[in-house]
Amino acid sequence: MESGLSVSNMQDPSSSPLEKHLGSANRNGDLDSEEGSSLEEIGFNWGEYLEETGASAAPHTSFKHVEISIQSNFQPGMKLEVANKNNPDTYWVATIITTCGQLLLLRYCGYGEDRRADFWCDVVIADLHPVGWCTQNNKVLMPPDAIKEKYTDWTEFLIRDLTGSRTAPANLLEGVCIVIIHLMYLR
Repeated sequence: MESGLSVSNMQDPSSSPLEKHLGSANRNGDLDSEEGSSLEEIGFNWGEYLEETGASAAPHTSFKHVEISIQSNFQPGMKLEVANKNNPDTYWVATIITTCGQLLLLRYCGYGEDRRADFWCDVVIADLHPVGWCTQNNKVLMPPDAIKEKYTDWTEFLIRDLTGSRTAPANLLEGVCIVIIHLMYLR
């Protein structure tokens, strides 16, 4: 069986980011209540952990138990319009970072290489649209609040960012809608 970690890449676990966070944990792995924190609140980031430890992620072939029959045909680098997480009445352009079956890891345009705000969405239930959909449907295209002040002219930024980029084809997103309608009809 392939292993994503090699012994030579592993560091002393007591110096790993996870171990640092768990340093105050009791024997059951629970964090002390005085800290009022959990691993989710700490914000453990696997990507950062792998970089810091020099380790590699386990290959997808190690997870044969995960459903692989769902193929989304979305590819990293494609751009699409997605509802803003904190303001669902508005939309913004996002780039697909990676895919895993029907799940997409997205990064809103304007974040550059900053992956702290990356988020996963399920293509079956997420509010995803091809680039240009907001204009065609009179929807508001607005950058997320966290980066709103980063550029003074977002229109110019989008023109530069989208020029020469690959956008997610409408038929991929329409296919998702057909699946949802079909599933609703079957219920």
